[in-house]
Amino acid sequence: MRIHSLRPSLIGAIFSIVLVTACGDSDKVTRSALDSEQDLLRFVPADTPYLIATPGDMPDDLLDKLEPQVDVMLKAYHSIIRAMIENAYSKAREADSDLASYQKIMPVVEELETLMSVDGLRQAGVARNSDIAIYGVGLLPVFRLSLSDGASLEAVITRLEEKANQKMNVASIDGTSYRYAGDDEGRIVVAIVDQDLVVSIMPTALSDDMFKQVLGLTLPANNIASSGALREVAVAYGLSDAMIGMVDFTRIADIFLNSASGINSELLSLMEYDGSSLTDVCKSEILTMVGVMPRVVFGYSELTSRVMTSKIVMELRDDLATGIATLTGVVPGLGQPQGGLFSIGMSTDLLAARSFYSARLDAIEAEPFECELFADVQDSVVAGRDVLNQPIPPVVYGFNGFLASVSKIDGMDLTRNVPPTSVDMRLLVAVDNAASLIAMGAMFSPELATMDIQSGGDPVRLAMPMLESIGIDAFVAMTDDAVAVSVGDGMQDGLGGMLKAATSKPSPFLVVDMDAERYYGFVSDAISVQAGTLASMPELLEATQAMSQSIQTLIDRVGLVVNFTENGVEIESRIQLSE
Repeated sequence: MRIHSLRPSLIGAIFSIVLVTACGDSDKVTRSALDSEQDLLRFVPADTPYLIATPGDMPDDLLDKLEPQVDVMLKAYHSIIRAMIENAYSKAREADSDLASYQKIMPVVEELETLMSVDGLRQAGVARNSDIAIYGVGLLPVFRLSLSDGASLEAVITRLEEKANQKMNVASIDGTSYRYAGDDEGRIVVAIVDQDLVVSIMPTALSDDMFKQVLGLTLPANNIASSGALREVAVAYGLSDAMIGMVDFTRIADIFLNSASGINSELLSLMEYDGSSLTDVCKSEILTMVGVMPRVVFGYSELTSRVMTSKIVMELRDDLATGIATLTGVVPGLGQPQGGLFSIGMSTDLLAARSFYSARLDAIEAEPFECELFADVQDSVVAGRDVLNQPIPPVVYGFNGFLASVSKIDGMDLTRNVPPTSVDMRLLVAVDNAASLIAMGAMFSPELATMDIQSGGDPVRLAMPMLESIGIDAFVAMTDDAVAVSVGDGMQDGLGGMLKAATSKPSPFLVVDMDAERYYGFVSDAISVQAGTLASMPELLEATQAMSQSIQTLIDRVGLVVNFTENGVEIESRIQLSE
């Protein structure tokens, strides 16, 4: 499909408007937002294979905090777009290239300046409580945005067309006007229907009945609100209705593998896809593979004026979810707040991982793949057995994970390429037999062999010439199942607490936490380092720094936790906002 009737400048302008909006309105009945058949969810088929929706509320005090920074970000985005286009225009002029496209796009970019702000969006009909739904009518993608004033957005699109000196085609169906551009194969459609903006890409030959389903002129026989599916997901994973979504891989695979009809048939034809060559065996085994991770769901689990927590759940087949839940080990303090500049840790049970991997190989051998598409998977069984047969020292299987926490970095100046003069940090390594790890280290370090390091004892200075020669003040302490090392003045005082700290349950697989203000301070410094490179585009440098400083002002800390649970892989991201 070649959508050549509409220039990229105008398409980009339209999407710049519709993709940036806020959600939430305290006047809505939050409790019923996921079940409401009065709002955007009534347009979403119950069997949609994918969905991102914002049917519920964000707290007003959270939006009050976010909007000023969103305003900064929008204006910075516009400055970046303008700077990049102007730079490309300048290079084209120097090379005596065709300048017509740049001369057409700049008026559109200038018009976007009035829109790339919170006030600009409001004046364009995108309200604070505008809701978004991105979903599939079958495979066909639909973007739907509720508006406070459809006429205002209509006027904006008209102005953009005038600035571009180019208009989309206009047609109507059942008295509803819409714009479109494309060719004989496919087209992009933009319509304002009953105070909703609707954007989709579809086959040009789509029947009127199906076209009306896309625009929402004909409602689905069963919608996702009435099905209760979103409510079920929200309750199962503790998700808010402010934003919730899912991708159902089983439904997508079924469309490709079985007899597609209606919209899906036309889309697959447009893609020149023909599944008739697949054997029944291949179709069955593909569905089996898809069933390993049949669905991904995501959304916000916590929203306050101080904390925004989102969750992604990669649902796994029951036996696999049960299996991976055994793969984490016990690491003291992992999952507990560490504070400081940055921390990272992970846990693992390598013996359980070996058993899990061996069980997967057993399953493939017991029921080998017959489809030629999975020949490489089947062939990998022999290589997998070879890996398992390799001798591995027992101490390796005794490794349960680590936790590193950096409290402070002094002296680093990225703008002058100066490395840190000192780093204050602690590192904990969890093992089944900490004494054996120390003994192994003593085999390579005579100094370590002379140190009296006792389980549960006080930290012992690592008096090693190599460390002393570079001014590193290091200590070591241990318990029966962990060794901890500190670097930096006074950092040894926290080793005992680190070794005795509790572990979150379930034990996380991965935890990352950092001081966002300091991190984005480093980012700003890194951007400043590039000042010479960006000397020809000072607006780009200024806008990029403004974006980084805006995030630095807004966010206090950010964290990521990956858990293996009975559901599969759950990834939780936490943003702590500044006071």
